[in-house]
Amino acid sequence: MPVLKETATKTVTVVDDEPVALDVLVRAARSWQYECQAASTAEQALRLMERRPTPIVVTDLRMPGRGGIWLVREIQRRWPQTGIIVVTAGDDDEAAMECLNAGADRYFLKPIKLEEFHHALETTLHTYLLERERECYRHQLERTVHRQTKRIRRNFLSTIDSLVRTVEERDPYTAGHSLRVRDYALRLARALGLERKQLSQVSLAAKLHDIGKFGIPEVILNKPGPLTRAEESLIREHPAISERIVAPIIRSKEVLAAIRGHHERIDGTGYPDGRTGNSISKLARIITIADCFDAMTSTRAYRAALPRQQALEYLCQGAGAQFEPEFVQVFVQVASEIPPEPETWN
Repeated sequence: MPVLKETATKTVTVVDDEPVALDVLVRAARSWQYECQAASTAEQALRLMERRPTPIVVTDLRMPGRGGIWLVREIQRRWPQTGIIVVTAGDDDEAAMECLNAGADRYFLKPIKLEEFHHALETTLHTYLLERERECYRHQLERTVHRQTKRIRRNFLSTIDSLVRTVEERDPYTAGHSLRVRDYALRLARALGLERKQLSQVSLAAKLHDIGKFGIPEVILNKPGPLTRAEESLIREHPAISERIVAPIIRSKEVLAAIRGHHERIDGTGYPDGRTGNSISKLARIITIADCFDAMTSTRAYRAALPRQQALEYLCQGAGAQFEPEFVQVFVQVASEIPPEPETWN
C-alpha cells in the first residue's frame, strides 16, 4: 500500500465529473498553496492515488462509473489516514450520510462557498498532520519500548542462566542437567517435526524448567535417603515456582506451560496440577521424557546412574501412564543417535 510522504503533505486530489465545478475547486485550492491532481471519475481518482497518495481527497458523489460512495470506501480501506471531503447536491443527503458512515470526514452542498471550502481543507489537513505526528510518536515509542524490553529480557535471561548454574552447583550430582535436558528435548522435538518457533520454545523451557529448585533447601536436594512427606511436598512445588520466577519476562504461554507441566503424567497422577493426556502441554510432554531420561542416566545422591538401555526400558514401561507413548517410541530411536557421555551413562 502506498504511503503518504513528507513531500506530499499539502496536496489534494479533487474529483468531479463537471468540468466547471472541478476547475473552480482546483483553482481555489491552488490559490491557497495546495498542489492539486484532478480526476473526473472515481476510477481515475483511484489510479491517481495509487501513483501519488494525497492527505486530502475532495470528491463529488454523483459521477459516471462507480461513483463517490465507492471511492470513499476504497480510500478509507486503502489509505485510512487520508481525509475525505464529500461534495453533494441538495437532494443527496442520504448518500452523503452513507459517505460519512463509510469514513468521510465532512461534506458540503453545492454550490460550495469558497470560504467554507478553504476552512474544510485547512481543518482536514491539520487533523491529518496531528494524526501523522501521533502515529510517528507511537512508532517511536514502540521502538523504544521494544529496545528496552529486549535489553531487560537479555539481562533477565542472563540472570536466569546464572541462577540455573547456581542451582546445579548446589547439587553436584545434577551439574549440567538443564543443558542435557535441553539437548535431549530438542532432539526429540526435531524428530517429531516441530516448527522452528516451537523448537525455540522447547529450548528455553527445558533450560529453565528446574529454576524453581532455587527456593528449595540444599539439604533436601542432596538428601541421600527417602524424603519425608513434607519434603516431597516441597519438592513438588518447584515447577510452579519455576513458572512464577520467569513469568514476569517470558510472556509465551507455551513456554510457561511447558515449565509448569514437566512433572505431569499422562494418567493424571503428576504434579502440580494433576493434568491428564493432551491437556498437558505438548512441549511439557517432550521435556518430561528428556528430564526423566537424564535423571535416570545421571548419578544422584540417592542412587547410581542407570545404564542407558535400562533407562530406555523404563521409559517404555511408563508409556501411556507417565509418558506420551508416541513420544517415547520416537525418543528410543533418537537416543541411539546420541553419543554416550562417560560422565552421564554407564
